[in-house]
Amino acid sequence: MESLTRLGRIFFGTGMLAFGLMNVVTGIPVLGIEPIPDGAPAHAFWAYATGVLLIAGGVGVYLGRQRARIAAVGLGVLLFLWLIVLHLPTLAMHIHNGSVWTSAFECFALCSGAWILAAALADGNSDRSAAADRLRRMAGTGRYAFGVSLPVFGALHFIYWQYVASVIPGWIPGSPVFWAYFTGCAHIAAGLAILSGVQARLAATLLGSMFTSWVVLLHVPRVFAHPDHLDEWTSLCVAIGLSGVAWLMAGYFARQASGRQAHLERPDQREPASA
Repeated sequence: MESLTRLGRIFFGTGMLAFGLMNVVTGIPVLGIEPIPDGAPAHAFWAYATGVLLIAGGVGVYLGRQRARIAAVGLGVLLFLWLIVLHLPTLAMHIHNGSVWTSAFECFALCSGAWILAAALADGNSDRSAAADRLRRMAGTGRYAFGVSLPVFGALHFIYWQYVASVIPGWIPGSPVFWAYFTGCAHIAAGLAILSGVQARLAATLLGSMFTSWVVLLHVPRVFAHPDHLDEWTSLCVAIGLSGVAWLMAGYFARQASGRQAHLERPDQREPASA
């Protein structure tokens, strides 16, 4: 349980930190995930400013429980603002653009991961404040946000199967078209499992394994092949961040199962009713 959350924390923090470093190094907002219009005033300023926030949040996630929780909340707020202020207007103007849908729901999924992480860091300690309770409720919202995002990714795999097939490494056995459809089905199945709660922990664990394998087998080689392509770096960071969200989701369901089991095993402390 803790190992899944720890793994997710490392991946998620690394993805956020890498986004921030790209912003600061290039002076360009995160491609796709931070769609600040090209004509917006102080374009470079916003890239640097949000880069500093992402770096602070990414580093903060690695720190002690309380600081990491504050960092996770801050990242969740930042990603949610991007979703509302940047992505929704862009999606409304380009409703038929698959890339816009992909970027919007990647931001949505990463935002859900921040809330899940913040709630995970509120669990397992003595904090029973109203703020901690709100974070725990937000984890439920994050679960459904992530669950909704996955079928969207799956549908996009079916709609744009030719592109997906084109990025499958040639050395992987089987038809690239098969893998395009298979991974689309995997996204949809995982989303339905997470939304319904049926085999949700298994689905999140398998999803985390799939995303992590993409980091190693697909995105890292593409970055090495095209180190000057900022879009490849962005795709790598998104894959790392989504891997983190999936592992955090697996930890969330593991905690739920542990809590139910503890409740069932807890001896009844009530006194017997008087005759």
